[in-house]
Amino acid sequence: MTSVDITVLSTDEVCRLLGIEERRLKQLIRDRVLIEARDASGVLGVPQEVIVKGDNGWEPLPFLQGTLTLLADDGFTAEEAAAWLYTVQDELGERPIDALTSGRHHRVNRIASTLAF
Repeated sequence: MTSVDITVLSTDEVCRLLGIEERRLKQLIRDRVLIEARDASGVLGVPQEVIVKGDNGWEPLPFLQGTLTLLADDGFTAEEAAAWLYTVQDELGERPIDALTSGRHHRVNRIASTLAF
């Protein structure tokens, strides 16, 4: 798998931003509300883009769970899903994570639903 450029936040940073305990963060990752990924140096964390400022403070990126679930249903591991999100996709003309953060989740999910291994 090719290396992708991902900036990650540590577990402590994510827990502080979201106001949760580490066990709750692990549950959010298991439930595919959030995803873990490795940065270029191999550090494991939560990608910075998936924690966004909402009306009531910091929160997980809306609609990320649906995309991650589609990718998992298509046979993607968490590592493969992170790589897909952070790699420019010809069908989108951009990285899926950029489309998601811009609110274009329907287009991303339409593409993700066709990727089954």
